[in-house]
Amino acid sequence: MSGAPALMQGMYQDLSCPLCLKLFDAPITAECGHSFCRNCLLRLVPDPQAGTVLCPSCQAPTKPDGLSTNQQLARLVESLAQVPQGHCEEHLDPLSVYCEQDRALICGVCASLGKHRGHSVVTAAEAHQRMKKQLPQQRLQLQEACMRKEKTVALLDRQLAEVEETVRQFQRAVGEQLGVIRAFLIALESSLSKEAERVTEEAGEALKTERRIVTSYLDQLQQMEKVLDEVTDQPQTEFLRKYCLVISRLQKILAESPPAARLDIQLPIISHDFKFQVWRKMFRALMPAPAGLTFDPATAHPSLLVSPSGRRVECVEQKAPPAGDDPQQFDKAVALVAKQQLSEGEHYWEVEVGDKPRWGLGLISAEVNRRGKLHPIPSQGFWMLGLREGKVYEAHVESKEPKVLKVDGRASRIGLYLSFQDGVFSFYDSSDPDNLVPLYSFHERLPGPVYPFFDVCWHDKGKNIQPLMLLGPEGEQ
Repeated sequence: MSGAPALMQGMYQDLSCPLCLKLFDAPITAECGHSFCRNCLLRLVPDPQAGTVLCPSCQAPTKPDGLSTNQQLARLVESLAQVPQGHCEEHLDPLSVYCEQDRALICGVCASLGKHRGHSVVTAAEAHQRMKKQLPQQRLQLQEACMRKEKTVALLDRQLAEVEETVRQFQRAVGEQLGVIRAFLIALESSLSKEAERVTEEAGEALKTERRIVTSYLDQLQQMEKVLDEVTDQPQTEFLRKYCLVISRLQKILAESPPAARLDIQLPIISHDFKFQVWRKMFRALMPAPAGLTFDPATAHPSLLVSPSGRRVECVEQKAPPAGDDPQQFDKAVALVAKQQLSEGEHYWEVEVGDKPRWGLGLISAEVNRRGKLHPIPSQGFWMLGLREGKVYEAHVESKEPKVLKVDGRASRIGLYLSFQDGVFSFYDSSDPDNLVPLYSFHERLPGPVYPFFDVCWHDKGKNIQPLMLLGPEGEQ
């Protein structure tokens, strides 16, 4: 009978619910093969979309509502419940001793002569009292474990919400950007189609007119051909008279009817780089609408003169008064900033530089000291690109000397694009209204609010008196 207790203990374990630790009550078996009490499994929180719960034993998804009672397990539970409880199945003695090593209730014979001999044992009553005292501590540990899991669940819920919100923002941004691309392509296709229709109409009318004229001359020539056929057998006098009339008329027609001219059809050339041309136009169209920036006269160096519209600034040759005490005003650098502070989102603005031989454009941190000599590098709160000597473009990077850029031609208009989210600040040659040519880009996230910065530079005794002009949303100055 030595194997009977182990068999009974194994049966109790196999026929007990892993959730409530009691014998099964209306047992159901999930698709993964694990069994539970029906009510225990139904109490688990289901997935709101799929209507499934995760198996507590293996985490496989299952639908408890669709499971039927496992009748075989239910009958085994009923049979086991009829076995007398509280006695040793091997020795039939009361279970009055607790084996601390195996954590099992045993009888006295098992403790003194059976397989538990030599183990650390106490009476069942003593173990009962001791464990009742430990119950609050165990309950506290259980509650702490529950709290930790609840915090983990809450954290996962927040992360899930953040992921869903990020995906929504991504989808919204993709929809907006692709919507702009679709709108641009639709407008471009419509424009090209209208141009083709116009050319078709004009060319068609010209060709029809030309055809009418040629047809008229053709009719006359065919008529004269008939006359020549008719006079072939005419008497000498009649023949000569009509022949001379035909020849005279023929020469007149040939003189009046120049050869048909080849029409010059003016349509855009669809060449191998057509896609590149469209892409350049589309790249420009995808830029944000130019911001309506204006210069801030209160920040301007005393030598600078700002127009009443706030969009034109120049360095005057007259001797300027000394700068005031306002810390927002530049007192050494012949510069100023825009009135508008930028701190989020994306922005695009354009500056007309014309043929001005020296200038600087970019951003300045709102925290930078504007008094005294400036150090225009990113670590000092400046992100700048400039021109000197009318031909040398420089990016003011983090080094002792600015980085000289290779630029073809000379830009008369500069486009500046800023994206706080992407950490990008780019400069473009925007002289061509249909094309933006990249000049340089800073790739770093700005530490805080910034202002558009404009270094007008000293007038250089009249050599650098050309103004800087901000362009409005519709390109006006």
